[in-house]
Amino acid sequence: MKSPRQVRSDIRTLAHHIDHVREALLRRADVEIAQVGKECKRTSDALAKLLDEQKLPENYKVAVVGRFKAGKSSFVNELLDARLASEDTNPETAAVTTFRHGDEVKATIRFLARDEWTKIQSLYQQDPRHVDAHRVLKWHELGKPRKNKDGEMEEGYDLHALEREYIRDGGFSIEIRLANDGTKKAEAEFRRRLKEFTTGTKPHHCMVLGIEIESPAPILDGGVLLIDTPGLGDTERYRVELTEKVVDDVDAVLFLTRSGASYDQAEKDFLLSLLRKGTVKQLIVVVTQVDVTYQQHLDNAEANDDDPDPVARRIDLERQRLTKELADTLAELSQDDSPAMRRYREQLGDVQIAFTSAKLHRDWKAGKPTLCAIHSDDPGGVEQLKSQLLYMLSTESRLAMVAQGIAAGARSALLELQSVLDAKLLAIRDVKDREVAEQKLRSFRGEFGQASQRFEGAVTEQVTLLGQRLDERARQHRSSLETIALLAERELVAFELNDVARHWRTRRSGYWGHMADFQTRVANRIFPKVQEMLSEYTDTFAEFARGFETHLDRLSAEGARIAQSLELGTSLPFDVTSKLKDSLEKSLARAQELIVAKELEVNKLLSDFVDDEVSERIDQAREKVSDIWGAGTTVKQSGEVQTFYREVKALLADALQTYLKDSIQAFGAFLVTEAQAAPRDALAEVNILLEQADDNIRAAATALVAGQKQATEDLVATIKSEHDEVLTRASGLLAVDDATAGHPGSQPTLSDAGTPTASNTPARAKSEQEASPPAVTAAPAPSTAPEPQQPVPAPALDPQPEGASELSGDGDWAEQVQTAAQVTLERIRLGNGEKSWPYDRVFPARYLKGAVRVRLIDGYLADPHQLRNLGEFLLHLAESARPKEVEVLTKFADVDATAKQDRVVDNLAKELFRDYGVTLSLRRDSDVHDRFLVMDHGVLFKLGRGLDFYKPATGLARHRPDLREVRKCEVDVFCVQGHALLKADTA
Repeated sequence: MKSPRQVRSDIRTLAHHIDHVREALLRRADVEIAQVGKECKRTSDALAKLLDEQKLPENYKVAVVGRFKAGKSSFVNELLDARLASEDTNPETAAVTTFRHGDEVKATIRFLARDEWTKIQSLYQQDPRHVDAHRVLKWHELGKPRKNKDGEMEEGYDLHALEREYIRDGGFSIEIRLANDGTKKAEAEFRRRLKEFTTGTKPHHCMVLGIEIESPAPILDGGVLLIDTPGLGDTERYRVELTEKVVDDVDAVLFLTRSGASYDQAEKDFLLSLLRKGTVKQLIVVVTQVDVTYQQHLDNAEANDDDPDPVARRIDLERQRLTKELADTLAELSQDDSPAMRRYREQLGDVQIAFTSAKLHRDWKAGKPTLCAIHSDDPGGVEQLKSQLLYMLSTESRLAMVAQGIAAGARSALLELQSVLDAKLLAIRDVKDREVAEQKLRSFRGEFGQASQRFEGAVTEQVTLLGQRLDERARQHRSSLETIALLAERELVAFELNDVARHWRTRRSGYWGHMADFQTRVANRIFPKVQEMLSEYTDTFAEFARGFETHLDRLSAEGARIAQSLELGTSLPFDVTSKLKDSLEKSLARAQELIVAKELEVNKLLSDFVDDEVSERIDQAREKVSDIWGAGTTVKQSGEVQTFYREVKALLADALQTYLKDSIQAFGAFLVTEAQAAPRDALAEVNILLEQADDNIRAAATALVAGQKQATEDLVATIKSEHDEVLTRASGLLAVDDATAGHPGSQPTLSDAGTPTASNTPARAKSEQEASPPAVTAAPAPSTAPEPQQPVPAPALDPQPEGASELSGDGDWAEQVQTAAQVTLERIRLGNGEKSWPYDRVFPARYLKGAVRVRLIDGYLADPHQLRNLGEFLLHLAESARPKEVEVLTKFADVDATAKQDRVVDNLAKELFRDYGVTLSLRRDSDVHDRFLVMDHGVLFKLGRGLDFYKPATGLARHRPDLREVRKCEVDVFCVQGHALLKADTA
């Protein structure tokens, strides 16, 4: 695995080389030989755009989040290998603290500037209960005299003196340095001085804008920022908002939860916010204080004279509990089985989990005996977590996305240029008669132009139909909007009941009706319903995309027919089919990226649907209550409060529905715009191809007359050689080596619990190995067969044309193939996060053809996304091989999952038999561990992850496997000795 530092260095080096190539190409923009300059300029512009769009982030941001007493400070200290954060029992993280790499330990505390502090104080004077004014409210509370733990009164703080010292024009900062003598006393003094500005028990933290601590900790090397946040569920709302703002812009979230503790509402809301905003894939759930709960278990076992469980068993039970709590969190929103809810369940099931103990890790490092060991070589689990985190940063962060984007973009642009230059050389070599070639090209333009007009007409009709269907969707969604408004109203009821019960003095003072965090709570309740509407729009666009692809295939076939009839490709390189295929892939990839971004944007902004005008009207309604005096004040106020909430319900319902209508309408308009652009983009690509063909004809004629053939060949060779460094480095950056302990493929996720806890969760294997089988390193049956990357020549024997003929009539045919298939045909490697892995690439048709009987062995085929994969795979199998019989062998699932599985398989069986004559059957066996695809013609696939190799899909990727990201895994293909595939590969 490449470290974050190495990825960052590789990107910078690659960008440097790309820029050199870009400049070299730009210098050749005026070269007239064979029109090479024009193509160099085109590619130079593409590279410049790539470098401009793929900006390198300055750092990786990792937020540490958790509620009070989750052990955040102790955990951070263990990550840093130094006790820099205070670990007192009081809340000690009242300000956001950022740790970054530095040569020495140094804390910089930055305070609010005077104008910002004055603005907050003015807000406090106007509305003391305003969320943004809570900082000043807390400031005044902490400044008052109060009793200490012994019951004695302590003198309050001189707030004016503190302001004079720390609040200044333009801001102010102080530094605290750790003495470099390496003693515990020095660390303690550093923490003591820092604590003055971080603890929530002193007013100092109210003035703090932020704290930055430099440390030489290895985990911070390479640009990693570790951000320690105030606790979730903090009674001070402004500190909670600090945490929420931090999490909106990070590369990874370490969500700490104490071992044995149930989720409170603040933690549930936080997880729901991550789901809503689409950042849950950046989450690692970190269970802390495992040693505490295990000690409790040992004590209970001793008290009851029972044998204690091993710590691994306790961890497995904890994982099951976490899975159930997360399932219950979603179930509180909705019990339905809608595509949106299935999507969110799948995403939560994909969350990584780590078990840790700061004490075990600390004792282990100090050479002390430990109570237990989470991992044999890492008792506290902290080192494993570091590996998980660094892997995530190397593969899922903003920096990783830039690495993929810049490497893939540069490689694509340069290979496209090389292909164009090669076409020029072929034209110069083969085109002998310019007039004939130009006549053929003119004829192609004419005939293809007519075909293009028919294509544009057909697609225009499709676009019109798309708009009509989206309008119909909007009409259908009116009732959904009303349902969503009712869900939002339920959230408001809790505020109303609370305010009606308040004392009349509290209400007169205005300390009510602020509905803190109301919009976020509404957003976290309604987002699955909103996503369901967005998904239905995307589904409608997916139907258009399928129709568009059909029309484009027809245009491609027509273009190929015209070119063939004119013998256009015999002397002039001209491949309209490949050009249109590339155009389709680019269009769909761009649409997928934009659709996912638009869906996320709508859901993110759900927490901000109330505009300033509505807020002002709510404030006006609240002021009526404070004007009520005299006899019967409580009753009159309560009546006015209820009237207030009736008005607010109407205002908020209208605001929410207006926001959703506008957002959904804008999303539909965006989809139509994308649809309108698709045919234009496709034909623009063909026009570029025609332009290049024209240039090639002229280049051939000029070369023939002026003798430029050798000069052109030399120029092309020079240009290609200048690309070698970039292409090599781009390939290296795309092929991230993640074969290491600690990567997510070897780490449990929240769905890896040993017992099903929800209706959509299949029975899981009891061991980690079963849940995620290791990649194969040898043939599946016991033997000494070699493991080459290329096919292994069969031993000298009389070869059989097909493996099936070698099977005996005794015993199970599939077991015979598993035993006999000892020769490696191919190892197919899927890299983490890669795309363009449809089923025909994972399961090439050349290996499937010829099979009559097929058995798929996969114990994990009960979740909705797994059943979706099964259906898609079986369709690919039927189209590629048309076998007679397909048997699916899987594990038993719970009752509800089994019923769903049976319904899906029954429908698939009817479809496969009707369309392909394939008989499909399902068999269950509790003793299913490995994952295979076995075929009676002697070919065997060993499947590292079975069919579960796609990551959770969103947008168009739900309908198109080639747009989905994949998980890191390997698929090994074996065959029996003497198989015909070996002869074909050898030939």
